[in-house]
Amino acid sequence: MDEFLKRQITVLRKLIEDYRQKSLALNALIQRIEGVNTVVANERWSNAIFPIVLSLEQVNAIVLEEKRELSVAETTEVEGSLLALEAFINDLDTE
Repeated sequence: MDEFLKRQITVLRKLIEDYRQKSLALNALIQRIEGVNTVVANERWSNAIFPIVLSLEQVNAIVLEEKRELSVAETTEVEGSLLALEAFINDLDTE
């Protein structure tokens, strides 16, 4: 794996950590994940990231529309998406 991709994986891990520590909002997390996806510009990467971001965006859209905090179910769904993202980047990191 090249150094550029390793740096992007590090960025994603930090974003996930910041979100879990509540120092980054869900909307900002999504935007930054999309930013990383754009700069990586890799089909395999994009294909793996797209459904994760879509899931996050669906939850985020509802919460923003209703101007409220995440419910327990939504928090669980977001965490599932983050675990899927972590699994993907962990797989990349071991290649």
